[in-house]
Amino acid sequence: MNISRSVVCAIAVALCLTAAGIAQEQGVKPKDVPAAVTAAAAKLYPNAKIVGWSKETEGGKTFYEAEMKEGQTKRDVVFMADGKIEVVEEEVATAQVPAAVQNALKARYPKAVISLAERLTRGSEVQYELQLKKAPKKEIVFTPDGKFVKEE
Repeated sequence: MNISRSVVCAIAVALCLTAAGIAQEQGVKPKDVPAAVTAAAAKLYPNAKIVGWSKETEGGKTFYEAEMKEGQTKRDVVFMADGKIEVVEEEVATAQVPAAVQNALKARYPKAVISLAERLTRGSEVQYELQLKKAPKKEIVFTPDGKFVKEE
């Protein structure tokens, strides 16, 4: 089964945001994104091209997600309405996934193949979210030292 990048991003955002409630992501035009958010995106990622914006309200909070591309790097940055970053989701090559994470994955699902790897950064906390093929679960998250976080 092929999962589009936008579906993967929507799932990642839904998993990363911890507030209660059901999140519904909708595309928005750049002019509808708060100035604090666009300014923060431009300042923090001056060389990135913003491919698209989406808006999500969850638990009474509104978040804006910038889908970016910088060179070969694909990155989604979720901002709060005031421009503060909630989470950064950056696509990484499988070779960049720490050995401890790859070993933990193989121990859990020996036949699993990583179809997409993302490094999720929230503040100083980093996690690796892996989209899988040939495994009973399609997505799994680990800390950099290989500790299991969750799966779907």
